[in-house]
Amino acid sequence: MRVVVLLLSILALSCSKDAEPGPKTFAATDIYFVSLAEDETYTQGVWTGNAEFIYQDGVTTLKVNLSGMVPNSSHAMHLHEGTLAEPGRHWNQSKFVSFCREMSLGAVWAKTFAGDIGNIEIDAEGNGSFFMKTDLWSLGTDDDLDISGTVLFVHENSEDFANECDPNHGHGHGHTNAKIAGGTVVLDSQLLQ
Repeated sequence: MRVVVLLLSILALSCSKDAEPGPKTFAATDIYFVSLAEDETYTQGVWTGNAEFIYQDGVTTLKVNLSGMVPNSSHAMHLHEGTLAEPGRHWNQSKFVSFCREMSLGAVWAKTFAGDIGNIEIDAEGNGSFFMKTDLWSLGTDDDLDISGTVLFVHENSEDFANECDPNHGHGHGHTNAKIAGGTVVLDSQLLQ
């Protein structure tokens, strides 16, 4: 009986060690209004909010806070390649595949790209916040999941992300939702340099 109790105690101790959370990696993004210049580049305007990213044990948490936005509005958010001044295509883990049926934390992602975030709802005072978690992103890992250096863009209008995944939806349209604000995802360690 003592051997069984000893084995159960050892097993419980080893499980509790496995349950300890791993190290955290932090990133931040200051979000600024942007305007499109004649040469097709974006000019940074005034600060309108920030985003905080925390990566731990294969999961990234995102918190976005905006202020000074049009009251009672809704805006799509995406991660893009490139820079704030010269954005590239939507970030998609360096893949040319749809993420409509990919799984994230046990649920279907139901968005076309891995960098599709969602819509942020703005209240009557022009403030909004957004929160999400995903295992489709990482920070500081230098692999295809690493979103460090991408640009978080806020678009003029909301989007029906799930509708883009509907196989009956016509995809013959361009992406015409103007970018109105954005900021680069910067690792905390890079901020200190």
